[in-house]
Amino acid sequence: MKRKPRVIDFESETTDELQSIKARIGQEVPLSRRYTQGPKAMLMSVEGETATIRFPNGAVLTSVPIRDLVDDSGYWRRE
Repeated sequence: MKRKPRVIDFESETTDELQSIKARIGQEVPLSRRYTQGPKAMLMSVEGETATIRFPNGAVLTSVPIRDLVDDSGYWRRE
């Protein structure tokens, strides 16, 4: 296993990590538990049958089907 140098070249490390992430475009990636178990997202708008939600860290999801928003009563369940 390669050891990290004593002095870290942050610019090089950042570039390498960014390239690694970009190489995964089009592939499944794991989400941080922060999205699923952290503070809940805020509903920003509803457009027809889709919604826009924003997470506390600033991430925004658009075109979220309304039926994917949690509704324990089953109101949005299609049969």
